[in-house]
Amino acid sequence: MSQSFAHNNGTSNMSYLRPSNGNNKSARALIVASFALTTMITASGAFLPHPSFPPPSLPSQRSSCSSASSCSSIILQAHHGQSSSLNYSHGDDVLLPPSPKRDNRTAAATTRTKPPQRLPNGGRITLVGAGPGLPDLLTLAAHRVLSDPDALVVVDRLVSKEIREVIAGEVRVARKYPGCAEQAQEEIYEWCKGGLREGRHVVRLKIGDPFVFGRGGEEVLEFRKFGVDPVVIPGVSAAFSAPLLGSIPVTHRGISNQVVMCTGYGRNNTSPDLIRYHEEQTVVFLMAVGRLRELCRDLVSKAGYPKDTPVGIVERAGCPEQRTVVGTMDTIADLAERYDVKPPSTIVVGEVVNVLLTEEDYDSFGGEEGVVVGGGGVISGVADWQSYFGQ
Repeated sequence: MSQSFAHNNGTSNMSYLRPSNGNNKSARALIVASFALTTMITASGAFLPHPSFPPPSLPSQRSSCSSASSCSSIILQAHHGQSSSLNYSHGDDVLLPPSPKRDNRTAAATTRTKPPQRLPNGGRITLVGAGPGLPDLLTLAAHRVLSDPDALVVVDRLVSKEIREVIAGEVRVARKYPGCAEQAQEEIYEWCKGGLREGRHVVRLKIGDPFVFGRGGEEVLEFRKFGVDPVVIPGVSAAFSAPLLGSIPVTHRGISNQVVMCTGYGRNNTSPDLIRYHEEQTVVFLMAVGRLRELCRDLVSKAGYPKDTPVGIVERAGCPEQRTVVGTMDTIADLAERYDVKPPSTIVVGEVVNVLLTEEDYDSFGGEEGVVVGGGGVISGVADWQSYFGQ
């Protein structure tokens, strides 16, 4: 006579027989070995056929993207001897096998296929970085694309007038002002979709490097939803070029051995996490001039920055009206207000601010405190650049 009992391991129900004679060591060992083997197989994800498997009803594969439903899909295909590929299609979605380490941050990586770079009607998108503002700092590839007379070029408002004058095709400028950025972004997408429907070459032109706090990645993902994978032409990032155009190197031997890039605005206009003070560190802030006073106050009170830490602002880098405003953590906000500093501006924090600038640089602006026009010993601004090359 034997007794039966069921073990539920959360995946399948297994029935075991227990001999009535407790002294039957061989049978007991067999039971223990069978249980251990079942546990290992279950944990590894390899399921043996069982009379009660697959279960009578499976969860709807379209109803949820949870680990449970994904696992059910994988088990079902393995049981019926179908492909063991790691990608399982759920209609329009593509899911990967569940992973205990996966979270929402990896959701964008679940789609492994890209749409074509050109639509059947010829429509295509090129995402181009415009650099800091000087046309001579455009890459050759960017200049070639902007010279296409048939292109529809969708431009951010902060792209300089000098670069817009290089464009040979139709130009539409997005009015991304504070408070209406999201509406302007939707308008950009509508313009791009309209151009694609017409079979045009759509050029999305963004300031600096579009992928350094410029939503470049977000736009690539959105364009893929339109059915086209954009070609990307990188731009010279203002994080490195704008400071140098204002005679501020971001690193210097013995002064700064590390550079941190930050944005002044997080998602939904939140403030980003602060970078703790380090004497040999340069911090470059992009899109932060609008909250400069709050930023300096928090860096001093919460991140340990001394009040006399040098701060420089390079406004409209590479343009004829470029200015560099220099002060300290304690004075820079007042100076920015006095001289009415506007975007696009790049803020540099650290001892590198004073490495190359001289008294002569300040005298070039009539000796006014804290302001430098041009870039001192570094070529800056359209006039200086053309003069240097004899144009």
